[in-house]
Amino acid sequence: MQLSTTSATRRTALAVTVVAFLTGACGGSPGKRASEPREAGVSAHSICDGTLDSSAVQALQRLAGTDRFDEATGTNEAGESRAFSLRNAVRHLHDEYGKRSACWVYRTGDNSGYPLMEIRFSASQSYPSNSAKRSEGGEVSYPLGVFAQVGRTGAELFFKCSSEASSATSYIGDVKYVKGEMYSNAAGLRGDSVDEDRMVILNSVSRAVAEQAGCAPEADLPTAVPSA
Repeated sequence: MQLSTTSATRRTALAVTVVAFLTGACGGSPGKRASEPREAGVSAHSICDGTLDSSAVQALQRLAGTDRFDEATGTNEAGESRAFSLRNAVRHLHDEYGKRSACWVYRTGDNSGYPLMEIRFSASQSYPSNSAKRSEGGEVSYPLGVFAQVGRTGAELFFKCSSEASSATSYIGDVKYVKGEMYSNAAGLRGDSVDEDRMVILNSVSRAVAEQAGCAPEADLPTAVPSA
């Protein structure tokens, strides 16, 4: 009789355990919620080392027609990550092209291999004359820095930023300016303000570079891009 009672008790305990397990499996546990799939890419706020202000974020989203982006992977000729870094951008202003930190922006899910845009910076001893004729045609000038212009294949922005080469063997010597350049074909962009949106983005990243380089007052780049 004692054995029968013990067996019944064990059967009851087992049934309770099974019910509890099934309930937990179906309802889930607040402390151990199943992880949600991670969203691919990063937001426009995070791209280019977080250098895009709110206006530039909106401009990039308009141009791309999406709000998720990717940057280049791997390492550059300096042995550093190809993901854009403000610190590295300023550090390599006087170096060769392949060593400069560049921001390569891709639409997440775009497997074409072509970036939406590429942005990079270099030290410059001079800047183009505002009256200089450009070879491409159809350029739009903006009253930014000492020279700013947008064309079919991209944009460029020169601003005052005095800096000295780190050594006598530097690729570029002492300078008074920095050149920000964007390669971005207008044919692959969306929206009705392609020229202005590209300049808004380049100006935002340029302001961040000037701040990092300690020449923001000298550069005097505005938070809002004036009309062309």
